[in-house]
Amino acid sequence: MSRQALEHVAARINLFREFQKKELIDIDNLTREDADDLFNQIDGMMSPENLHCDGEISVAAARKKARELLSAVDTLQGMGFAIPNDCYEIR
Repeated sequence: MSRQALEHVAARINLFREFQKKELIDIDNLTREDADDLFNQIDGMMSPENLHCDGEISVAAARKKARELLSAVDTLQGMGFAIPNDCYEIR
């Protein structure tokens, strides 16, 4: 499990939340809703188009990106949160 990977993903998501004037995700005080949002965002990032940046990054870079995202998923699961049923890419 990598807390650092989860922190990195949460920071990316919080950039958009800040712009939208939404409450930021605090990974030290996650709610079920926050965890679901993180899982869903990660699921979207794992789609082939997003993972490979529409073919703009190397296969090795895409694999590294996938490992980091899946590490964040593992961390969330280690914190007691389950992957929502509507997530397909991270199952």
